Amino acid sequence: MEKIVIIGLGEVGKALYEIFVESQKFEVYGYDIDSSRTINRYEDIPRPIDVVHIAIPYSTKFIDIVKQYLIDFKPMYAIIHSTVAPTTTRRLYEEARIPIAFSPVRGKHPNMKKHLRFWSKWVCSIPKEILDAVTQHLSTAGFKVKPYHGEPESLELAKLWETVYRAIMIASWQELHRIARKFNADIATVAEFIGEVHEVLHDRPIYFPGYIGGHCLIPNTIILNSVYSSKLFEFVLESNEKRLKELEDVNIRHETEKLKEIFIRYTNYEYYT
Repeated sequence: MEKIVIIGLGEVGKALYEIFVESQKFEVYGYDIDSSRTINRYEDIPRPIDVVHIAIPYSTKFIDIVKQYLIDFKPMYAIIHSTVAPTTTRRLYEEARIPIAFSPVRGKHPNMKKHLRFWSKWVCSIPKEILDAVTQHLSTAGFKVKPYHGEPESLELAKLWETVYRAIMIASWQELHRIARKFNADIATVAEFIGEVHEVLHDRPIYFPGYIGGHCLIPNTIILNSVYSSKLFEFVLESNEKRLKELEDVNIRHETEKLKEIFIRYTNYEYYT
C-alpha cells in the first residue's frame, strides 16, 4: 500500500485528503503548518514517503518551500495541485531533481470534494516517463484522470486562465454598470437584451457586477499579472477595488442584486451553490 502525504489542508488539500482516505487504497497522512488544520504531526509522518501531494497556496517562495518537503520526504514523485505561475513545475523539477507532476484543480470551494470527482483531473509530468504511473495513482483514488502528454506550462496557464477569464468578465460588467449609471440607463434592461442573444448563440454570458472575493479569481489574476504584466489584468484588479467602495451605495447594491437575479436565470447557478 502506497504511503502518501497531502501537504496543505485548506479546502483543496482537505478534500484531496478525504478522497484518498475514502478510497481505502493508500496509507494517507495529512500535514498543514497550521496546527488547527494538521492531521499528523510533521515528525510522525514516515520517511521516505511514496508520493507527496502539494496543495499549499502559491507564493514567490513556493519552489523553495516545496523543495524542502521533497528533500525531507524523498518521494518517488510529487504531484502539484496548487495553482501556480507558468514554469513552476519545470523549475521545481530542475531544482529538486525529483519527478514532478502537475494536476490542476477545478471546483467551487464549498463543494470541492464533489467537484474534484465531477471534473476530469488533467495531469502532466516531468519527465513524461512517469505520466502512466501518476495517472494510475490518481485513477486508483477514484479521479477521472485525463493524462496530458504536453508541457506543464500549457496546463499551468490553462488553470490560471480558467479563473482569470471569469474575473475579466465580471470586471467588464462592473465597468458596464458604471457606464449605465453615467447615462441613466437601466443595467437590467441591458442584461435582458444581451441574455436573449446568449440564449441563441451561447457566447455572451451575463455576469452580476459584485465585488470579486474568494480564494481564486483575484489571487490568480495577481499571479498571472506578476509573470506577464498586462493592462487587462491591471484593469480587473483596479475595477474590483473600485467596486468594493461603490457597493457602499445602497442604490448600486440594489442594481447589482437585480443583475444577480438575471445571472441566475442564464447560468448553472446550482453549481455555484
